[in-house]
Amino acid sequence: MKLYSNPASRGRIIEWYLHEIGAASDVEVINMDMREKREHKSESFKKVNPFGKLPALEDGDFKLFESGAILLYLADKYGKLATVHERAAAAQWTLFANSTMANSVFVEQFRERSMPDVFTTLDALLAKQQFIEGDAFSVSDVAVGAYLLYIPAFLPQVLARVDLSPYPNVLAYMKRMAERPACAATVAARAAERKAEEAKAAPKA
Repeated sequence: MKLYSNPASRGRIIEWYLHEIGAASDVEVINMDMREKREHKSESFKKVNPFGKLPALEDGDFKLFESGAILLYLADKYGKLATVHERAAAAQWTLFANSTMANSVFVEQFRERSMPDVFTTLDALLAKQQFIEGDAFSVSDVAVGAYLLYIPAFLPQVLARVDLSPYPNVLAYMKRMAERPACAATVAARAAERKAEEAKAAPKA
């Protein structure tokens, strides 16, 4: 099994889950630099994902793209979704993360209207339980937790303008997720990497 990823892509989400479930996979880092190779737009990579986006997965002859689809495939493949209800719940939260929550956080025109509603509801849920689906960690936590942790990684300007203190349970959940060793080595590490990149690129005084 091979995962095509890049530190600046949602491939880190898949890397997190692979670490969590102890699944073996080769990780091939694809150069996405617009000034260099742009390997994700190469004809060879488009045989894996015709849209030239990351992440993408090869499992034998089977090819798959879209981070949510890959998460659900891995959860199913490694026996984490035993019933139709478990599959439906995982799909629900993965789709929520990739659409409702991603839009409310990452799309500026939706942020002011949607983000408070989404975070208020999520905060109330996490006041009752430790994890997204209840008392046990699941693939849903990777889907939702990764987008929450990508706020400091990719949108530090949001933290500068949006007060998250009204959502203490969301903040506590983010901290719990970031402290998981598999997350700390993948998704949570991106925040530190981003800060280092920005410091390197900043003009010297």
